[in-house]
Amino acid sequence: MPRQSGDSPYAFTVPPSVDAVPAARDRVVRRAQRLGLILDEDDLRLLTGEVIANSVTHTQAACVVSVRCIGERLRVEVTDADPTLVHPSQADVMDENGRGLFLVAALATAWGSQPCAAGKKTWFELAVSASVVDTAAVAASQADDAAEESLSITGAQLRIEQRAA
Repeated sequence: MPRQSGDSPYAFTVPPSVDAVPAARDRVVRRAQRLGLILDEDDLRLLTGEVIANSVTHTQAACVVSVRCIGERLRVEVTDADPTLVHPSQADVMDENGRGLFLVAALATAWGSQPCAAGKKTWFELAVSASVVDTAAVAASQADDAAEESLSITGAQLRIEQRAA
């Protein structure tokens, strides 16, 4: 059974560089693994990479990534300082960019973009097939989170708001 929706989200800041995307993507996958979630890790990597790369590329600023379980789904949110909501663009056949959100829409169970105090949140959810979470795994996850200097959502969003000001 997946963890309950009341679980605290895990959050971290991603520097304003596409070079930081692979490490951020790996952190999200490791978090899902620590939670004992069984889902398509390739889809999780792809979707996470797309929404984070989109954020740092278009804002030229840091973003905050949060990961949490919501019922039978894993939710990944990327918060940035740009209030402009995202939507899939119309890429021409020869364009090298502009297809990322189409992939997100095609592979995610649900996704969207919404305004928030810091700017906007772009999020996606993936269905969780099953879970093998036990008390020891949860305790190990919490210890690992502390070692990775995870941020509270409030603290992370305050950093985004301060940078935007």
